[in-house]
Amino acid sequence: MALKKNPEKDLNLKKGLYFVIGLLLVLILIYIALEWKTALDTNGFDLGI
Repeated sequence: MALKKNPEKDLNLKKGLYFVIGLLLVLILIYIALEWKTALDTNGFDLGI
């Protein structure tokens, strides 16, 4: 039985690139999450912050 796979469409050839792109996206999301600023709602109370 002949192989029906196209070697030009093999995703394993670029798996390193996909790994780096995924790692970069995760690092960007972590950076955004750590730098996220929220307004402190104290309802008029002084918390001494």
